[in-house]
Amino acid sequence: MATKIMLPIDHTDDRSWKKALPVALEQAKFYGAELHAVSVIPEIIQLPNLPPNYGAGAKAHVQKAVEDILKHGGAADVSVHIEEGSVYREILKLAHKDGYDMIIMASAKGDFPNYEIGPNLARVVRNAHCTVMVVRD
Repeated sequence: MATKIMLPIDHTDDRSWKKALPVALEQAKFYGAELHAVSVIPEIIQLPNLPPNYGAGAKAHVQKAVEDILKHGGAADVSVHIEEGSVYREILKLAHKDGYDMIIMASAKGDFPNYEIGPNLARVVRNAHCTVMVVRD
């Protein structure tokens, strides 16, 4: 039984949510669970040739993009978490810290040997403390 479900979303890749969002909504309804969306922004390294405020506004931009995706997917009431860092590490940290008992992630088409299991999904599946449901593309 799930009480808290995480749906990682990459706002730049509709394969990360097009099939997974309806499944996540269905699972949340079935279990009566909370559904939360998470998006991870890669950490911006401050190089000497970049201005000090480089990347400012990135979290707000991603938050709005994810909220728009959820709104159009019939899930406007879903909470959104924006993290910064390594995708799989931030998903695993948040899942453990906030007590998620299910993660629903979409697969992505890849090259051999990872035809549909990309590196982030593979690491989440291998290391998550909770159930991980993979929605195949």
